[in-house]
Amino acid sequence: MIVGFIVALVVALGWVALGFICVHRSRSSRWLRPTDRRWGAEAPTVAAVVPARNEAEHIAQTLECLMAQEYPHLSIHIVDDQSVDGTADLVRKAVAGAGIDRHPVRLLPGVDRPEGWVGKTWALHQGVDATDSEWVWMVDADLWLHPNALATALDQAERSGADFISFLGRPRCETFWQGSIALALIQILSMLYPLRRVNDPVRTEALAHGAFVLLRRSMYDRVGGIESVRGEIVEDIQFASRVKLKGGRLQVDAAPELSQTHMYGTFQDIWRGLRKNAYAGMDYQFHKYATGALLGLLMAWTPWLAILVGLLRGMGWQEMGLNSFAWLGVGLAGLIGQAAAAMPVVVFLNLPRAFALALPAGITAYVAITTASVWHYVRGRVLWKDREFCAKTIKEHSVRNSSGL
Repeated sequence: MIVGFIVALVVALGWVALGFICVHRSRSSRWLRPTDRRWGAEAPTVAAVVPARNEAEHIAQTLECLMAQEYPHLSIHIVDDQSVDGTADLVRKAVAGAGIDRHPVRLLPGVDRPEGWVGKTWALHQGVDATDSEWVWMVDADLWLHPNALATALDQAERSGADFISFLGRPRCETFWQGSIALALIQILSMLYPLRRVNDPVRTEALAHGAFVLLRRSMYDRVGGIESVRGEIVEDIQFASRVKLKGGRLQVDAAPELSQTHMYGTFQDIWRGLRKNAYAGMDYQFHKYATGALLGLLMAWTPWLAILVGLLRGMGWQEMGLNSFAWLGVGLAGLIGQAAAAMPVVVFLNLPRAFALALPAGITAYVAITTASVWHYVRGRVLWKDREFCAKTIKEHSVRNSSGL
């Protein structure tokens, strides 16, 4: 039991340290707010490109948000990636009902995907190729946008001199599993990719949220366009890495008031949605999966187990060795540190404060999803949007792209 207590103590100290770090970061940084700036005739031209495959549930709202952008030079290009749920009809209906003061919308029917491309990158490639604007704005088809979202992004680009702008929007969570899994994911990303380092041109860390990416066209061409990451499942982070390594500057901001996404609905939807890219996010390296899963579960549950051991000892379960107060103290310290580390993300997600205790559930669920992702890769396939991709081919393209950075 001495070894177990030492492990619990180390985990508790780790969580306390992380708690201090996360709280400090949250106090020293601020969410990006909508700009009051009104762009005039000098504003650069922007083309919004929206890849859409079977997005009938959300495409009308996203299109409405795009057409309502308070920005003078915006064109909207919806790429219908061979949808079978009436997505294209909904786009036509929304455009027909729009006023003459709205931004122009073009519906592009997607053609068959060539070998070596994944669905989203191929749709984006078709959309961008149909434009000649100064900036390219890649937008997911299930995104809610503040009317000043684009104006704020370009204002950020002008202030920072950035070539690549990405907003980390707020996933809308209504269920326990939506909230706990979103909490775990964002917590992990915030620790792996601190925005201070991501936005530092000297550092190599790169991050992006593919739902909202605004990119200078000259930089898009310099890195070889979206074709340079055509086989990537996690194309947003890989593309951001290419931009940074080619000398471009990133500006990534937490912007929950400007951009919000729809978290996958049921637990089964979340499972399918995250399974496609969980292992890809680990570069298809088994040691990263094994290490991450072990450490994740250890960090998640050790404080709770220490409390349980302390309670059992207090009830006379075992009289010898460390007393129950030592176990309880270590467990509570770890739990408080865990909750403190999670709290900034809980606030970001606009969840009840009690969700700070839900991090272990979210981590466990994500480990299970990642395990399923590894299993599907071993079986030789990646599944998404009723399409099946060859896992070996996806990995080969990913390795080739990474070696070419």
